[in-house]
Amino acid sequence: MMQSVKLPPSPLDVLAPANCICGYGECCVCPDTEKALRAVAHSGAALNAEQREWCLCEIGRVEGYDRREHESATDRDLAHTVICAWTDYARDKGLL
Repeated sequence: MMQSVKLPPSPLDVLAPANCICGYGECCVCPDTEKALRAVAHSGAALNAEQREWCLCEIGRVEGYDRREHESATDRDLAHTVICAWTDYARDKGLL
């Protein structure tokens, strides 16, 4: 039986839809933050200043990404870049 991990909340969690758009349907294990990022990246929902700052910090944590390059990005592009940065991090660590 797979156990879920409870991650600390992020400012984006309030934007998480009930159903994720990751494509795995009822098998989805995306945490609320990832659900929210996917929703923003696909719908273009607006981020507030705190949410944008959180995204920029996440981007800046990943080697090879420079948050300054993304400060003027649209909310949609910013959310997409966080997902890409997380994916690159996971690949770099051999998790994917």
